[in-house]
Amino acid sequence: MDSERSVDEVDGELAQALGLFVLSEASLHEAASTVGVSRWELEEAIERAGLTEPLGVDATGDVSATIDELLDER
Repeated sequence: MDSERSVDEVDGELAQALGLFVLSEASLHEAASTVGVSRWELEEAIERAGLTEPLGVDATGDVSATIDELLDER
């Protein structure tokens, strides 16, 4: 996240990333990177909204599995 962006810009980007994740086949990483936020920012926003369980997001996921997933996407 760029420190020069306003809170409204970041909130809008997180909303776009959430929409991509929910409405398409995009992974958390793909949705986040498409709009310019990190996967972890998106996961945090999902957790704050209380949507972790309904969306099947494992916020305590295995770091090595995340790294493998990112490498597989290349």
